Parts: sequence; C-alpha cells; structure tokens
Amino acid sequence: MTTLNPNAISEKIHIAFNCKEDKRIIAPILNNPPQKFYYFTANIKATGQTDEHMDFFHKNCKILKEKLPSLEIIQNPLDYTDYIEILQELSKIIKKERALNSNCEIIMNAGTGSNITALAAAEAARLWNCKIIYVFSTKYSPTPEGPRHEGQMIIIEPNLFPLQKPKELFIKTLKIIEEAIHEKYKDKITLPPQKFIYKKNLIDLLIEKNILKLEKKHADPRKRRASYYMKINQSLLQPLEQLLGYISISKEKRNKKIYITERGKIILEIFKYLI
Repeated sequence: MTTLNPNAISEKIHIAFNCKEDKRIIAPILNNPPQKFYYFTANIKATGQTDEHMDFFHKNCKILKEKLPSLEIIQNPLDYTDYIEILQELSKIIKKERALNSNCEIIMNAGTGSNITALAAAEAARLWNCKIIYVFSTKYSPTPEGPRHEGQMIIIEPNLFPLQKPKELFIKTLKIIEEAIHEKYKDKITLPPQKFIYKKNLIDLLIEKNILKLEKKHADPRKRRASYYMKINQSLLQPLEQLLGYISISKEKRNKKIYITERGKIILEIFKYLI
C-alpha cells in the first residue's frame, strides 16, 4: 500500500476581508472551493469602530456553509487602516499554512475590505508568492445605499510586478541586532535618545551565532578574527546600511555604534512572524 505524502496534495486557502459585498466574496470561493477560508472583519483601533457590515458576514457564511459544508471558516478581527498589522496577520496565516502543507495555494481577494487591505494583500502576495484575485461584475449598481455588484462575477488575477524581497540572511541579522539592543538595555533605568549596540560586540555575536563562515581557516587567531570582521562588514553590515538603509553606523574611528533606522524597524514589524 502506498502512503500519500500530505505535502504533495495541493490545498487551497482563501483570504478575504468583510465589507458590504456578497457575490464578490462568495463567487470566487464557490468557483474554486478552498479547504479553509480566512474571513477578516473590521476593527478600527483609532476610532473604536467595529465592522458595520456583520450582516453581510453572517449572510455570506451561511450561504457558504450551505453550499460547501466541509469548508472551514476562520474569522479574524483586523484593523483595516493599519498596513503593518494587516501584513503581519497575513504573514502569520502564510507561515502556519505552509508549515502544515508546503504546497498549499494561498489566494487573496483584493477586491474586498478597504483600500489599505488591498494594498497590503498585493504586497503580501509579492513578498510571499501567493495568488491575488480581483472580482468585478457585468452589472455594477451605484445605489445611494452603496455600490453593489450584480450579474455575472468576473474573476481576474492581476499580474504583479516582482518585488525584490530582502535576503533572509539580512532579516535574520537585523533581528539579531534588535535582540542584542534589547538585551543591552533591558535592565537600564536611564536610556539614551537612540539605543545602539557597539559594532565590535555585534560582530562577536554574529561570529558566536555562526552567521557567516570563513572559507579559509586561519591558524593565527588574530588573522582569523580580522577575516571575520572583514567578511561580516562587507557581506552584512554594509548592505544593511548602504543598500537597504535598515541600520546606521556612527562615524567614530573606534567603538562605532550601530542603530536600527525607522525603515529597519518597519521591516522588523513586517517580518515579525515569518523569520
């Protein structure tokens, strides 16, 4: 008897954001049934608003359960205005589902939710190689109560321009810098305006964590250390500072300090759950 490898079975995961829509949410799911449907509902932290269209959420769920009894529907509240939070939540789903089945197909409906959820869904699709769809109809009715899509639903897959994702090694190094800075200041009562780690201490830490390996082993410890410094500098720290702008390095000749820039902090938030 042959045992099937679960990773060889293509599983479909569908993601959509609740809004005043029914067919634009339901049609692509019925057209290409997934095993799981992550269905986000709005929860705007800045204003305290909750989803105003829960009637559509319940209606859509009811129809889907009637048509697809085995479909697992997972509701998650989400701040439709918080770009970073949306990316983080999408990254958590991607990480979880790909850990369960590396061949699963993740489909995001960018025609639902808000403009910010659409932007974040497109970005997530490019970053983590997911499919994105947009749904429109043959009969669009801009009524006073709000526009509605009727008639036949047309599902398209926009071609996204490829996004150059930072190398995983760069993100891992940035996380090590973040953790080292946190460790340095965790028991301090007074803090500087900008937290930092000394470059020499960071390089020691990266050597300790075996982040980069030397192709040639030097018998002389001083030469071996100098080679490590040069390789880490050229392969990691210079790209992180000069190419990506995730860190800044002070100009002192000795005891250089490394800071995480605002751009670096945003990247850490985006990749918080994936690396």
